[in-house]
Amino acid sequence: MAKITADIVARAHATAFGFEPIGGVFAPGRVNLIGDHTDYNDGFVFPVALEIGTFIAYSRNTDGRIRARSMNMEAQLERDVMSPVFGDWLDYVIGALQALVGYTGAPLPSGLDLTIGSTVPTGASVSSSAALQVATLRAAVEAFGIEITPEKLAQLAQSSENNYVGVNCGLMDQMASSTGKPGWALFFDTMTLETTLDPLPTTHSFVTLHSGLSRQLTSGAYNERRSQCEAAAAELGVPSLRTATLDQIGTLAGKTQARARHVVTENARVLQARDALKARDMAQFGTLMTESHWSLSQDFETSTREVDALVDSCLSRGALGARITGAGFGGCIVALVPAGEEARLAASLRLAHPTAWLVAASTGLAG
Repeated sequence: MAKITADIVARAHATAFGFEPIGGVFAPGRVNLIGDHTDYNDGFVFPVALEIGTFIAYSRNTDGRIRARSMNMEAQLERDVMSPVFGDWLDYVIGALQALVGYTGAPLPSGLDLTIGSTVPTGASVSSSAALQVATLRAAVEAFGIEITPEKLAQLAQSSENNYVGVNCGLMDQMASSTGKPGWALFFDTMTLETTLDPLPTTHSFVTLHSGLSRQLTSGAYNERRSQCEAAAAELGVPSLRTATLDQIGTLAGKTQARARHVVTENARVLQARDALKARDMAQFGTLMTESHWSLSQDFETSTREVDALVDSCLSRGALGARITGAGFGGCIVALVPAGEEARLAASLRLAHPTAWLVAASTGLAG
């Protein structure tokens, strides 16, 4: 398939629907530097928007239906905006538009024709679904002149994922796609909804590597982890694990204790990592990343043997830190290396990890 750009998606739209689009939008994927499975526990997260993402060219139609062409899937689907879940990729589009209808309290003024092209790999834990939903909402609000803040747009995308698609996710992915920007780490307090952007260093790079193992959140493992965290909070009598302490979780037992221990220690690591980034102490940032990985692997059990091995290989090849990123159960890791070492690290992994590949590299913006 040809390289995907905004111009290429616009031309594909004209071919698919017979006329030029009236506009185009983009929403980035994200990699989470540290702070996973804390967002649905009212905790802290620290993602960065990637330069890869989802492009949508759009136009209005008179038949009132949603017609979407996926360049990646090489498929076109059509559905009424208030249709139920079908179990295909168009669910993410329809769910986002239904959330927008609920927000405005009025039906869409017309139908939409959408041509979608994405450079975000699916099943990689770099927010392909959030990028699609945020891009869909951006296309709709532009097409219909709807006023909405980036924060509210992120919340609508999350609502779609939770209530329509059926993944009980937190708000990190959608907020990173809607409010983040490449070259800047987004500190997000999911309880207060405070967001601030901290510049990445130009001296180091956060390398996103796909393990070669895809993952599926709707398999139930993600929702199970969330339920376990909610059970831990209920047993402790706290509103969420955001307010729990290590002393308190010592009263829990088994997997409930382990899940809670990860969340409490991960929240602390995010705050320490933000301080390390501000101080440009990248060695400390890397140490916290690696500690986060083993907490996710052992206490939260969202890593795999292959992903653990890939993390170890990065560390043995000079990475300052490495960790699984996103929801886990396969997908991507992120490793911290000196700037200029990104390609060398990826190349050095080829023999030991032939299915692993370089997805993106995030570094500070010069000037």
